[in-house]
Amino acid sequence: MSEEKVALLDKTLEKWKGKRVALAVSGDHSFTGTLEEFDEEVIVLENVADVVGNRGKSLIVKIDDINWIMLLE
Repeated sequence: MSEEKVALLDKTLEKWKGKRVALAVSGDHSFTGTLEEFDEEVIVLENVADVVGNRGKSLIVKIDDINWIMLLE
């Protein structure tokens, strides 16, 4: 990823920290949760739910595997 794209991603995710987001992983699975932490490689969500209602306390996703991410609140 280019430096400019990383800077935009970092800037956006920093604003979204602590808020509910939805994301799609590898085009097959969608999750919602609270964005807790991120770095150049991974995003960590807390209080996670998937599209069929399964719930979990935490989810770690590689940024390269994310198709899209949306701010919910």
